[in-house]
Amino acid sequence: MHLRTVANIVADLLLLTAVAMLIPLGVALWDGTADCLPLFLSFLITAVVGGVVLGITHQHRDERTLGHRDGYLVGAFGWFAACLAGALPFLLFAHFSVVDPQWVPTDDTVSTPLCDLPEDTLHPGREFCSFTDCMFESVSGFTTTGASVIRTGLWDDLSSRLSQGKPGLPRGLLLWRSLIQWLGGMGILVLAVTLLSLAGVGGMQLMKAEVPGPTPGRLSPRIADTARLLWKLYTIISAAQVVLLMAGGMDLYNAVNHTCTTMATGGFSTLTASVGGMDSAYLQWVFTFFMFVAGANFTLHYLLLFNRNNSYRDDYEFKTYAALYLVCVALIVIGLYVAGLDRGIEPTIRSAAFQTASILTTTGYATEDFALWPVALQFLLLTLMFIGGCAGSTGGGMKVARIIVVAKVAYRELLRIAHPRAISPVRMGSEIVGESMVQAILGVVIFFITTFTLSTLAMAAMGLDLTTALSSVAACIGNVGPGLAEVGPAANYFAIPAAGKWLLAFNMLAGRLEIYTVLVLLSPHFWRR
Repeated sequence: MHLRTVANIVADLLLLTAVAMLIPLGVALWDGTADCLPLFLSFLITAVVGGVVLGITHQHRDERTLGHRDGYLVGAFGWFAACLAGALPFLLFAHFSVVDPQWVPTDDTVSTPLCDLPEDTLHPGREFCSFTDCMFESVSGFTTTGASVIRTGLWDDLSSRLSQGKPGLPRGLLLWRSLIQWLGGMGILVLAVTLLSLAGVGGMQLMKAEVPGPTPGRLSPRIADTARLLWKLYTIISAAQVVLLMAGGMDLYNAVNHTCTTMATGGFSTLTASVGGMDSAYLQWVFTFFMFVAGANFTLHYLLLFNRNNSYRDDYEFKTYAALYLVCVALIVIGLYVAGLDRGIEPTIRSAAFQTASILTTTGYATEDFALWPVALQFLLLTLMFIGGCAGSTGGGMKVARIIVVAKVAYRELLRIAHPRAISPVRMGSEIVGESMVQAILGVVIFFITTFTLSTLAMAAMGLDLTTALSSVAACIGNVGPGLAEVGPAANYFAIPAAGKWLLAFNMLAGRLEIYTVLVLLSPHFWRR
């Protein structure tokens, strides 16, 4: 393994993260809010650390021929380093901010340090006094999970509303929270491949480390060119959503924030009530459409937009994804009508379409508290958390392609019982899936289920009820965000024990890097020569 080469690439990722901090820092400087210093210090620390490591390992810059194991190291350490840097603005904000007495009455006549408030104080930002909570929020952001420790329900808007005398998180900090999801959506490693031109010297190893199993597909013979094309497409579609949201009356700031978290299938919102707080049918349909788009293979979008090639009708995974979505929407509409929870034809269909898209694509937005729906519908949504979007999408979960392969393998075994001599290859549409790919997919699914089971047992052992333990793990390993019971869409993860938050953060990373990249580092064989 080339550890200095790995460190050199991780340093590049840190510098990219530092550059990204300049965007919310600009907003903070414009507003003149309390997040200016935290964001500047975070930028400075991240840039200095990245620059020092880059300088120390600079002589290895021309030796970036990454091996198979090096790619996995970059994948795991790169994401962890980015998450650590991403937590800095939250942590520094909590320790450098003071509370205006008009917001939280105190015995003092002067402003009170935020972290000196009682732990049960419902003040946005008080949660970030804990390093664990800061890391949880950052990991949730970069992995596009959307699980948050920010306690909701007291204010309509998380952003600053000084004119109304209500506290909130500054706009710069909220934009950083959204931006890390947008960066994590297509993958900070793919971003590195794009900007640093690593093609031919490790680009494919980076791509494989982040997306093992079914891949996005090649748009160009060179992996860096493919990554650039995907980022170009990602940016164009994001811009289109910003325009459509603003056409529905949303201001530019909120449109950008929600676009960042929609295209990344992340789900962070500047509203405590998420998309449901917008009370706009038009906006909810716009979100539904773009969530569905983000959950599909971006290669198909590129072929349609730039090559005028409608590959959707020929792509077996996409057709299965679309059919699954429509069937689940229909089942939820029927279930709501039977339970007497319908509110008319259009609102009911809209609610079912939105929530199905949100969970299936692992976005995690909410227009209502689906924890109050019938148990059968809750179980259906819980099942969708495991499936996720298509291969080559920004969605999490096991991916539709893997579910198809597993189902076909199970059917093949039944066929072999009836016809032992029959030769029945696994097919995805008209294409045969190689046995090596089948074995890799089965391995991912087995590790996924095993990690889910063991993590659920551990969460239950920490005193959580079974529904909360099970759904929190499912929501985090599937990169969905909201679960059921104590971590439902109307709640958050603040009350989860510290050990539980670290375990869930591990599940987020394992789910985002699709299990193998994280678990392989725990294997003694990986570290042997």
